[in-house]
Amino acid sequence: MNEDMNETLQNLASLETPQRSCAFVYMKLILLPTLAYIYFLLGFLDILHFKVGIHSIILIGFIYIVSLIFAKHNGELGACTFLRYAKEFQTELHEYVSKNLMPIGSTVKSNASFENFIDTYAKRIRNDNYASVAASIFPTMGILGTFISIALTLPNFSSQTAGALENEITLLLSGVGTAFYVSIYGILLSLWWIFFEKRGLSRFDREVALIQESTASLFWSKEEIEHAYLQENLQHFDRIGRMFEHLSSNDFFERLGKNIEAKFELFDEMLTLEAAAVKRGAEHIKDGMEMLAKSQEKQRDLVHVYEDMLTKLSQFNENTTTLHVKMAESNEEMIATNQEMLRVLKATSVARNEAPSNEEVESLKESLKIIDAETEEIIQKMDALK
Repeated sequence: MNEDMNETLQNLASLETPQRSCAFVYMKLILLPTLAYIYFLLGFLDILHFKVGIHSIILIGFIYIVSLIFAKHNGELGACTFLRYAKEFQTELHEYVSKNLMPIGSTVKSNASFENFIDTYAKRIRNDNYASVAASIFPTMGILGTFISIALTLPNFSSQTAGALENEITLLLSGVGTAFYVSIYGILLSLWWIFFEKRGLSRFDREVALIQESTASLFWSKEEIEHAYLQENLQHFDRIGRMFEHLSSNDFFERLGKNIEAKFELFDEMLTLEAAAVKRGAEHIKDGMEMLAKSQEKQRDLVHVYEDMLTKLSQFNENTTTLHVKMAESNEEMIATNQEMLRVLKATSVARNEAPSNEEVESLKESLKIIDAETEEIIQKMDALK
């Protein structure tokens, strides 16, 4: 599609006419209004031998200024501007076509209207509101200027004598004669405007027709869209017909029946396997529940044994503690007794003034020391056991 579009734009470039300055066209449009105004101005200055009043010159000058403004919106200048910016026109046309592409089948074209695009583009070149009223506004302003001139030159007709009255009539007729110059100027501008307006529109329409003919391959026409959709529908109907023909054949129904039978057999096999799996799963669950029940019973037995062990250990600790306390008390009593006996022995020794020691006393001392050592050893062992 892009290759076709580029080729079409190249064909458009070959249709371009040599560019010329639109300023020359504008000068051509205002040439006659300018020359006519200069002619009347020379008459007012008595350079030419005809009389033009000051009021007529002012009104004609006003119409001349309006014509300078309206000349920018004439069809001749619009056609020149269109040709001058042909490159920009091609770029905008390319974007317009690209934004409205619509594929139908294997063909891709623009679904937009070329007429809508050219109308929108032409409205940016000139103001149609000015162009639509220009042909009528110039003669209207000329007639209005004539009546204004007559009103300004109209005498009072208050003379009492025939000579004075004749002078007033002569003044009136001369003023009316110059007042009609405004109407003549307005009608002349209207004819001049209409001539170049129609000429410019003809040139513009001719160029647009050539461009539309060259770009016809880029746009869908109503007939092409109907034809393309008709072909698409025929192709769809053809495919649907082949599909129904395929569906209505005996081979299709035979294959369909075999497939359905194979599907049912596979479904039965799946149900059988699922039932076996469920049965096996139920057996595993039953065995697991039995093993769990046995393990719970064993766990309860272990709990009882552990509780008995804890009870006996607690009793043993209590007995050991009691024994330790009793032995500690006995030990303290024995130590106190031994100390008392040692004190008595010492006192006896002193009383005898260092008499020779008796063997029995020494033996008794040794026995007491051995008893103290054994008692401390027993206490240490009891502390370690506790």
